[in-house]
Amino acid sequence: MTWPKTSIIWLNHNSSRIMPIVLESLESIVNLDYPSDRYELIVVDNGSTDGSFEKIKEFLERENSLRKRIIKLNHNLGFTGGNNLGFTVRDKESKYVLLLNNDAVLFQGSLKTLVEYAENYDTVAGLQGVVLKYKSRHIDTAGSYISELLGSYLLGRGHEYPWILKKPVYVTYADGSCMLYRVESIVRSLGNKLFIDEFFGYGDDNVLGLMMWNHGYKLIAIPEAVASHARGLTFGRGKRSALAVYLGERNRIALSLITNTRYKHIIPLHTLRNTVTTTLRARSRSSTSAMARALFDGIKLGRKLKSRGILIDIYKAPIIKIPVKDLRVFFTTKRSVRKYFKDWALKNLNSLFVE
Repeated sequence: MTWPKTSIIWLNHNSSRIMPIVLESLESIVNLDYPSDRYELIVVDNGSTDGSFEKIKEFLERENSLRKRIIKLNHNLGFTGGNNLGFTVRDKESKYVLLLNNDAVLFQGSLKTLVEYAENYDTVAGLQGVVLKYKSRHIDTAGSYISELLGSYLLGRGHEYPWILKKPVYVTYADGSCMLYRVESIVRSLGNKLFIDEFFGYGDDNVLGLMMWNHGYKLIAIPEAVASHARGLTFGRGKRSALAVYLGERNRIALSLITNTRYKHIIPLHTLRNTVTTTLRARSRSSTSAMARALFDGIKLGRKLKSRGILIDIYKAPIIKIPVKDLRVFFTTKRSVRKYFKDWALKNLNSLFVE
């Protein structure tokens, strides 16, 4: 088989604090079991000022066998803008584009695995494999879904790999930590870009998935492990940073205004509830302030996108439907919400399998 050309887009921004895993991520790209003349690496540095770009450039300049292009920006375009730029400079012969986080490490045969599935399922626009937690056999995500409240659920999270997933399943979106898309499908649907620039980060991969389903394409998750991921390092260690909290909630509010979810009027209340909960815990004033700003900025962004004619029918994609009687669960504890999603997966997995 002649392996199709693939462009790997990899972003960096002030990653010096996690440099060991960043270099491990790059090394995993160098060591892929894929013909070296059939894939390229596009590195986009989002205005780093901490010396991380120089270390990355030094590492890559020693790798003569790798086809690569390195772009240094003066400011941070975020996950959306950085990847959009990378997409515009890809090899025009690339059939696929792989997006990989700089805190994710590819397994040696992962690109062949993903491309083989994409070649065998020609109606599929994008896919993800099983992503494991970094240095663990436990699953980070085996498939990505959103609910009618526009919250995300990562299938299989916390379970030990291999799990009950034995064949591909339809998903709402491919997880942004490691996802493969067919270039032709993107261009036909969205033009020469992957994401809505204004989303910046968080809630961008799920919007891309929804938009692809809206254009008649399908997305799947495959049962093979392809990477490990230290989720959350890009936006800060430990608990979600104030920026991550802000972006996640702002983008969810904005998305609610450009979709037809029947619960769009409840989502702002859910954000307010989360703000109050954060305040009562009194652990992070910055996170509380971020969530409050997210409500107002999300409405502003949603109206802006709507004025540009961006409208999404979420019911064209496989989503988690929440009966009215179950809404109360989402105003209780995170543990209860996680249990609700796990129960949903066990009940509905068979209906999501790709035949």
